[in-house]
Amino acid sequence: MFPALLMFHLYSVATKPEHMIAFIGHLGRRRGFTVTLAFSPGTPAARVRLPAPPSQVRQDYHPECEAALNSHAALELHASFQCLAVAFYLDRDDVGLKHFSRFFLLHSHEHSKRAESLMSLQNRRGGRVSFHNIRKPETQEWESGLKAMQDALNVEEHINQSLLDLHQLATEKRDPHLCHFLETGYLNQQVEFIKELAGHVSILRKTGSAEDGLAEYLFDKLTLGDGDKKD
Repeated sequence: MFPALLMFHLYSVATKPEHMIAFIGHLGRRRGFTVTLAFSPGTPAARVRLPAPPSQVRQDYHPECEAALNSHAALELHASFQCLAVAFYLDRDDVGLKHFSRFFLLHSHEHSKRAESLMSLQNRRGGRVSFHNIRKPETQEWESGLKAMQDALNVEEHINQSLLDLHQLATEKRDPHLCHFLETGYLNQQVEFIKELAGHVSILRKTGSAEDGLAEYLFDKLTLGDGDKKD
C-alpha cells in the first residue's frame, strides 16, 4: 500500500538521477498517480502524488449525475451573471428603470443561491465540486426593458431544460435523493419564474413599450414597482 505522498531523494552519488526519475515516472503511470518533480540545490527530488481517497459518504451516486450537477451549477452562475448585467444596465442614469433593475438583481441573487445549494448537495453526496468556465452575457446593452425580459426568458427556458435533463438522468440512474431535491427546490420554482417572465413580456408587447417610453416607464413604476408602495 502506497502512502498518500511519497518523497524520493535521488542522490547523484548513488546513481544517475535521470534514470531514477524515469523509473519513478514509469511506476507512477502504471499505478495511476501523478509525479511532480521538485529539485533543491544538491538534492534532486521527485514527489509522487496519489489520487485523493474516495469519499466516506458517497453512496449510490453515479459519476454522470455528479458531472451533470456541476454543469448545471455553472449554468445557474451564468444566469446570475446575465441578470446582474441586465440589472446594472437598466440602473444607468441614461436608462433609469430602477424597478426593472431591482427585479433582475433579486433574480441574480436567487440564481447564485441555487448554484451554492447545488455545490452543497455535491459535498453532501460525496461528489467533488468542479468549477467550469462561466459564459459571460452575449451582450451588455439592451434596447429596452422588453428586450431584457425576452433575453432573460430564453436563458430561463434553457435552465429549465437542463433541470429536466438532470432529473431524467437521476431517474435513469435510480437516484431518488437527487430527484427529490430537484422536485422540491428547483423544478416548480423554475416553471413559476418562466410564467412570470412570459407574462411580463406579453404585457410589454401589448403596450408597445419598445416604441413608447411612457408605457415602459409606467410598467416599471406600476407593475414592477407596485406604485412604489414597496420602496
